[in-house]
Amino acid sequence: MAVTLAEPTVLAAAKDTLYPDIDTSPDQYAVTETQFTQSTWGGWTIPQALRDRLAPYNTIRLSAGEPDLLGVGMPATDVLNGDAATTPVTVIEAKGHNSNPAAADVARGITQAHAHLPEVNLGYVAAPAPSITDTARAQARNLNVGVIAVDDTETAHVVEPARVTGAGEFSTTIDAVRLQATTHRLTDGSFPVNHPKNYLGYALALAADGDTNTVYADNVINAISGGRRGAILLNLVDDQPNGDSLTHLGAEVVRFARDQHGSVTAALAEFDTWTGSRTRFTELAPRWAQLARSVAIQYEPTRLIITALERLHQNETHDATFADIALEATRINQPLAVEVFFTQHRRDDVLTADGAINQSIFGDPTIYKSGIHFQFKYQLYHLGILTTGGTDNKNAVLRNEWRLEQAIGGASELY
Repeated sequence: MAVTLAEPTVLAAAKDTLYPDIDTSPDQYAVTETQFTQSTWGGWTIPQALRDRLAPYNTIRLSAGEPDLLGVGMPATDVLNGDAATTPVTVIEAKGHNSNPAAADVARGITQAHAHLPEVNLGYVAAPAPSITDTARAQARNLNVGVIAVDDTETAHVVEPARVTGAGEFSTTIDAVRLQATTHRLTDGSFPVNHPKNYLGYALALAADGDTNTVYADNVINAISGGRRGAILLNLVDDQPNGDSLTHLGAEVVRFARDQHGSVTAALAEFDTWTGSRTRFTELAPRWAQLARSVAIQYEPTRLIITALERLHQNETHDATFADIALEATRINQPLAVEVFFTQHRRDDVLTADGAINQSIFGDPTIYKSGIHFQFKYQLYHLGILTTGGTDNKNAVLRNEWRLEQAIGGASELY
């Protein structure tokens, strides 16, 4: 059993136990701390397949330290007091041993997991089964910490369920991961629509008489799923198990449509006339564009990009490249920037094992999510925020200019 239950192996088994369907579940997302991106662990070479199980990676900085894994969404295993949180935030502290599985320091892992509970909802320690004693289980139980016993490289089981606790203020790291948890299945690396009317139109179709999909396809675009995902991302529509419903923001879009056009039906008829138009939205429908802009500015990635551009402008970089923006964004809010800009399978190239940013890789256009430099940039262009639209040509990504239509300065106060 030598080196079979080192900490990376233990953590992967624990992750698979709590989130066995994470690759297909729309309600779960997890990131592993960047220390696990290193190629070896105590002299043992970490297999690539194991590294893939632990991906994606991000820097995890909480008040009590750096947990090994941070997840969002209800685990597949039983939890105590589960009704207290629908999408709990979970940490895992993994303890292993390269040569003697029974020697893993479980007590320290319990203490570490418990220390994170003021910031998260669920805390777990994961360790090789031979190292988990009755005393350790009792300690964990008393501290509301769950215990995951790892049997081998692939299998583990919960021997003590965790109890949901009420987290206080979420940290920057947790906010970033929670944002990505709500969007990663909706975007899959690509923002779903490239024109503001497409997400506004879905809110109107939902409010209109008749079948939402039919109304949307007849008046807006045929790509129904893209419009719906965009509306959910921008908080116009609430995705519930019993069906979609308008948020307060979405209801305001409907009220605006009635005020401007007399009825939702008349507004959708106007939307239909815009189909296929290449005219910038600010020129095609200025008042609708202003409404869409007020919606988009509430989306966290919009604010991050604008703040990065403002700071670059202050530093006399007026025609910024995408690499410039990505780097500046990591200086503003690194966890969020990593989730927004970089593809999941290249995170271990972007982040060093100690959680720093590897700037030397920023000249590689393949590390970036196409949805930001293509569809989302076009959104910001149509809204009058950026001067030009985006590109889906990876060879042109780093040459594509990013400039604010109106830079105001004082960006340090914006974020």
